[in-house]
Amino acid sequence: MKTLAMLGGMSYESTTHYYQIINEEINKHLKGSHSAKILMYSFDYSELEKRLEKGQWDQIKERLIDEAKKLKSIGAEGFILCANTMHIVAHDVEKEVGIPLIHIAEETMKIIKEKNLKKVGLIGTSYTMKSHLYDDYANQFNIELVKPNDHDQDVIHRVIYNELIVGVMRDESRRKIVQIIDEMHVEGIILGCTELPLLIKKEDLKIERLDTLEIHAKQAALWMIGENL
Repeated sequence: MKTLAMLGGMSYESTTHYYQIINEEINKHLKGSHSAKILMYSFDYSELEKRLEKGQWDQIKERLIDEAKKLKSIGAEGFILCANTMHIVAHDVEKEVGIPLIHIAEETMKIIKEKNLKKVGLIGTSYTMKSHLYDDYANQFNIELVKPNDHDQDVIHRVIYNELIVGVMRDESRRKIVQIIDEMHVEGIILGCTELPLLIKKEDLKIERLDTLEIHAKQAALWMIGENL
C-alpha cells in the first residue's frame, strides 16, 4: 500500500469525511484489520480564506507546496487536496512537489463519462464556478457543463462560507440550492465543493448526484492499493 498525503482543513468538516471514506475503502478492499497509510496537514482555513478574498493565489500555492513537500519528506508517495477550490492551482503544486496528485475534477469527469451523462451542472464556491477548473476536463471528455447565473452563484457561495464550513446545515438553504439545481435542466449535478454533499443528499434530487468528495476519496484509496485510476 502506498502512503497518501492529505492537505486538509479546507474545511475540517469535509476533511473528516475524507479520512473516514479512505479508510473504509482500504478495509473493504484489503479486509482484516487493514487501514489507510495517511499523512495529513490540516490548515487553519482562515489563513487561506483571507488570501482567497484578496486573490493572492501565488501565496496560496506556496503554502500548499510547502506543506506537501514536508509530507513528501516523511514518506508520502502521492497527495490529495481536500477541497475543490484549491485545485485551481493543483497542476502547479503537483509539478513543484514532484509526487502524483489525484485530481478531483479529472476523477469526477471520468465517473460522469462512465455514467454516459452528456450535460451536467456545476455548483461550488464562486472561485470554483468562475474558474475553468471543471470546464477544461468537461471539454476533454466531450461533456456539456452548465453553471448557475451570477445571482445563484452568490447564493451558493454564501451558504458554503457562512454555514457549511462551520457545520451549520439549514433546511432553507437546502431548498434554495435544490431549486437552483432544478432550474439548470441538466442530467446530473457536480457538487463541486466538498461541503455540499453534507447538505444536499441523494434523496433531495431527481437527477444524478455527483459527490466530488466521495469520488475523490474512493479514487485516492484505489491509487493507494495500486488499482488503475
